[in-house]
Amino acid sequence: MTDDERNQEALFRHAILGDVLSRNLRRGQLRPALKQLAQQTYQDPHGRMRRVAYKTLEEWYYKYRNGGFEALKPRPRKDSNRSRVLAEDIQQLILDMKREDPGRSAPLILRELELAGRIRVGQASVSSVERLLRRHGLSGPRMELEQAARYRWEASMCGELWQGDALHGPLLMNPATGRAQRAIVFGLLDDRSRLIPYLEAGFGETEERFLRMLHQAIARRGIVRKLLLDNHASFNGYDLRLLCARLGIHLVHSRPGDAPSKGKIERFWRTLRGQLVERMDRERVTTIDEFNLRLWTWVEMEYHHQPHSSLSGRTPLEVWESEADQIRWAEDHSQLDESFHGEVERLVRNDSTVQWRGVFYEVPPYLRRQRVRLRYALLDSTRVSVLDGATEIPLRRVQPADNAHRSRAAARPMEVSADVPKTGLNAAELILARAAGIDPKGGDDE
Repeated sequence: MTDDERNQEALFRHAILGDVLSRNLRRGQLRPALKQLAQQTYQDPHGRMRRVAYKTLEEWYYKYRNGGFEALKPRPRKDSNRSRVLAEDIQQLILDMKREDPGRSAPLILRELELAGRIRVGQASVSSVERLLRRHGLSGPRMELEQAARYRWEASMCGELWQGDALHGPLLMNPATGRAQRAIVFGLLDDRSRLIPYLEAGFGETEERFLRMLHQAIARRGIVRKLLLDNHASFNGYDLRLLCARLGIHLVHSRPGDAPSKGKIERFWRTLRGQLVERMDRERVTTIDEFNLRLWTWVEMEYHHQPHSSLSGRTPLEVWESEADQIRWAEDHSQLDESFHGEVERLVRNDSTVQWRGVFYEVPPYLRRQRVRLRYALLDSTRVSVLDGATEIPLRRVQPADNAHRSRAAARPMEVSADVPKTGLNAAELILARAAGIDPKGGDDE
């Protein structure tokens, strides 16, 4: 029992005896008063209904008269903070086992002790082991000493850091597959202002979808200086790293399993779920467009205008607008779109095809067996072209069935000009002449 619990129990006892303690009783009046109290039912600090015996009430009464309020507190157990079922050497062994392997759980430690014959089966409970570990600061799956320090922090200005993440939303009908599929919401949050640069729901948790969302965010809210993402494949691909390098964005990934490091966007997701996603009328929201309409209406009309406790009562939009001069805006949107393209070198096969990300594309036949540069759009994986000098030639996917009926006429050979010089040298004739002993310059070798 903790000190607070002992205080609560003492207050409970004093409340029962309050009327008796406040009266100046004469001889013979105490016993009937206590017996009357013993017939009543009382609610204790834990919400349980209790009845107290006459002898117990009498004991409490004289304790209070002799020692005051402190005497009403339950006395601490003499074996407090000591295990009654685990011997001292077993307790030390349990602590050593936890320090040896911090991942050991209390049930596993107990089972290993039973298998080793150090304690009898059923001699101790899991809660006994957990209490022992808790008293020594070893109650978690990792010891407290091994946990990294965590501090409250935020970016120094708007546009310095965006936190990105994905939220699994409701099941909606996907017209591409004809069946219900989980909607995935990609979102970005400005660390300084808590403003949402952009978010969008769609189907599939892919890098291409995240890049499209990032493009919209940059076009609307400027070029961020640093991105904080987790280690999902959609946040860790080649195209994203290439884009960040071009735009001067420092890409940072959190430690695996460390969700609190992105606590601001995790808290935003919780607010979004509680205020919108879990309270939508599912009969009226059946498509991804209807879902996105409600997402953006809530963000722009509600969230951006709500005072935020971490912003000293200001709204995200107020903080963003007050520091708008520090944002790195995209001055030329055509150059921004150009940054969302990648190039890669590939070898064209003999059948005039080139493979890119598992898809075969047709290349002009004159480029067969040559190494070419492919140019592709980061926002649309189907837009692929080949660069031939300063010319960009769009490519299309190979259609094997259609190619079965295409003409395969070879190019016309070059016409031989009449003034082509004739050397008179021919390998087959020269070899034959040597075998016959004929001097190729004329006459016999002998």
